[in-house]
Amino acid sequence: MGASAFPTAPALRPWQRLAVRLAAVFVVVTLLTVGVVGVLVHRRQSAEVEDTVGTQLLNIARVSALMVDRTAHAEAARAVRADTPAYRRVIRALAAIREETLLTTPMRTLASYDPVSRRARIVVTTADDERPGETVTIGPEAANAVAWTFEDGVARYTGIYRTRGGMRISAFAPILDARGAAAAVLQVDYPVDFYFDRLRELDKTIALGSVAGVLLSVVLAIVFARRLTRPIVALTGAAGRVAAGDLSQAPTVSSRDEVGHLTRAFNAMVEGLRQREIIRNAFGRYVSPEVASAVLESPDGLALGGRKREITVLMSDLRGYTRFAEHGDPAGVMAVLNDYLGKMAEIVIAHGGTINEFIGDAIFAVYGAPIEHTDHAERAAATALAMQRAMDALNEANATRGRPRFEMGIGINTGEAVVGNIGSEQRTKYAVVGAAVNLAARVESCTVGGQILLTESTVRYLGPLAEVAPPVHVELKGLEAPVALYELRGLGGRWAQRRDAVVTAERDVSLPLVGWVVDGKQVRSESFAGRVRRVSGRQLEAELETPLAPLTNVRLRLTWPELGRVSGDLWGKVTTQTAGRVRIHLTSVDPADAAVLDTMGTTGAASEAS
Repeated sequence: MGASAFPTAPALRPWQRLAVRLAAVFVVVTLLTVGVVGVLVHRRQSAEVEDTVGTQLLNIARVSALMVDRTAHAEAARAVRADTPAYRRVIRALAAIREETLLTTPMRTLASYDPVSRRARIVVTTADDERPGETVTIGPEAANAVAWTFEDGVARYTGIYRTRGGMRISAFAPILDARGAAAAVLQVDYPVDFYFDRLRELDKTIALGSVAGVLLSVVLAIVFARRLTRPIVALTGAAGRVAAGDLSQAPTVSSRDEVGHLTRAFNAMVEGLRQREIIRNAFGRYVSPEVASAVLESPDGLALGGRKREITVLMSDLRGYTRFAEHGDPAGVMAVLNDYLGKMAEIVIAHGGTINEFIGDAIFAVYGAPIEHTDHAERAAATALAMQRAMDALNEANATRGRPRFEMGIGINTGEAVVGNIGSEQRTKYAVVGAAVNLAARVESCTVGGQILLTESTVRYLGPLAEVAPPVHVELKGLEAPVALYELRGLGGRWAQRRDAVVTAERDVSLPLVGWVVDGKQVRSESFAGRVRRVSGRQLEAELETPLAPLTNVRLRLTWPELGRVSGDLWGKVTTQTAGRVRIHLTSVDPADAAVLDTMGTTGAASEAS
């Protein structure tokens, strides 16, 4: 897997980090918990203060009402004076109760209560600032308790309420007359500020405990969050490396919880990807990357069957390699072939082609399948030009290593073919079959070294993008009508490039020759004679006794007068025929004869220079 351009994740701000969020959740939960507990404790303590003090005060009020002499109280109510014996008797009883109960607040009895105005008349009071007969207004917090006590004669106490003197609880007990009705109500007040001071101390303690709890929760949250997020951060980093193509590292499983299970599952996934990549790399050495991806990524990638598709087929063949393979060192032969195929395969793949097969030194590539490209013809033409340019570079490298130079012919055809998997369940191959493939092979066989021939259908697809030579009409085996072939010289558009003609020195000569026509792979027994009149690199211009049509394959033997010997077999192809002469492009020459031809070219160039 190649390293893909995986965007780097932006740096997280502090509040975006999971550890910070977990710590914040811990703190919030702790604050809410402590706050709720504090409120509940405060309310519970307030209720307990109210119930406890109210109950005790109610008992004091009841006992006090029972200890008050009803007759004396009735006389005091009628006299409305503080100096009567009856008034003093009631005061002494109330003072004794206050002393016994350590009550610090005054006590008083009320009569003639008006529920509407909440006003009552004081009968007896222990307060220094109150006088018998005065009218007082009962606060709204105690009004109902006073009214109900007068009404039903049942003692009761109020809730905690605020007065100018502080927080109070009041209890009311009836003083019954002879008929058992409430003639008056005894009121006892008790301050509860002391209890609330204690309650506020408790609130402070709760607040301090809350602060300590928050600090402790922050520490625990950070420790816990880091412990929890550390494997998650490791997984995130590992996922980024996997996305970038690095399958060599796996995060360590450090726990047995859900995160540990997730880490193990992630490692299993990475191992599966690693095995898949090994299979892809191994598989891709035998088929094209596109076919490998189709097989590995598609559920029915190995299903037998095919479909018709418009494609462009490129066929190439190396000239002169067969002779080199027969006489060369095996290691050197394979090194040359691997260098050649490796470089050409890179070019094919770079242009979106699929290498369907290597046939010795020949390459069979397809454009438009299995990956569909609407510009498949343009891609194939661009590939051919790039391959010829790369062939020149390979020849330069071969020359520096003492290896022979080679030439390559390329044929391209566009047409409809059937593409898909063929074979059996045990052995399957991605294949391209049809007349378009056969025609591309025929076209390639018509080429000479360094030449790229296109069929008319490919030229039509390319349109004005293609720069081609005038067509040559040839008769091909298996086809009834002649086929027009165009030599590609340049390409415009997205893949713009051109192939400049190689200028070689020419030399006029007069070399006797004997030749034989090669029909397919058979050399005819009938020979023809002639004379070579001009030599230019691997090009011969000759006069023949027997006319030969263009693209005829021949085997020649030349006589070297200056060397006093006959050449070995020279293999070539007739390219043109004009003015009684034919031009033959040599496709295979043994090293000794190649040296003679190179010497002729060098001598010719030197003569022209002089």
